[in-house]
Amino acid sequence: MTTRIGHQNGVIRICVDRLEGEQIGGRVLSQRLTAPMDFSDLGSLLLQLEALLERQNFPQAFQRIRSFTGSVQEHAESLLPEGALTKEAVERARGKMATFVLHILTRRNATWQGVLEWLEGERRARFSSELELLKALNGHLEEAGQEKPSHDGSLESRDSPFIPHPPGGGASPSDRR
Repeated sequence: MTTRIGHQNGVIRICVDRLEGEQIGGRVLSQRLTAPMDFSDLGSLLLQLEALLERQNFPQAFQRIRSFTGSVQEHAESLLPEGALTKEAVERARGKMATFVLHILTRRNATWQGVLEWLEGERRARFSSELELLKALNGHLEEAGQEKPSHDGSLESRDSPFIPHPPGGGASPSDRR
């Protein structure tokens, strides 16, 4: 039986297992994959995810390269692959350093838009570009690295906002949309 990719089963889980200075590494799991996909840095993460989105054509790119000569490129149907990871296996996966759930909702203006959830920090952030996604990931990882044990044994975070607001307490440019 073939199942179409949707926003429920197209969710991507990013498990960060290694954080060495500015370099992160880990695994990506999703029902869109047949096995976990390893990444060694943020650049390889973005490139591999873009290749996955293009290969599976979900969400569809708003812009496509067109040509008046040559053959027309066919785009694949948005179907889950045979032998895909189960929903339970994806939901059980946790990173050693941090775990994120990535919802890519659209791909407009040659970039991604969606929501990033940080499971350990119980926070969500909207992003309207891959750069904003990278900033959010870095912000979460910096915050996770600054956590210290509190007096009651739980973890508390030092003053490090997820996405900093401009001076004066106004909304950031992404909040004004």
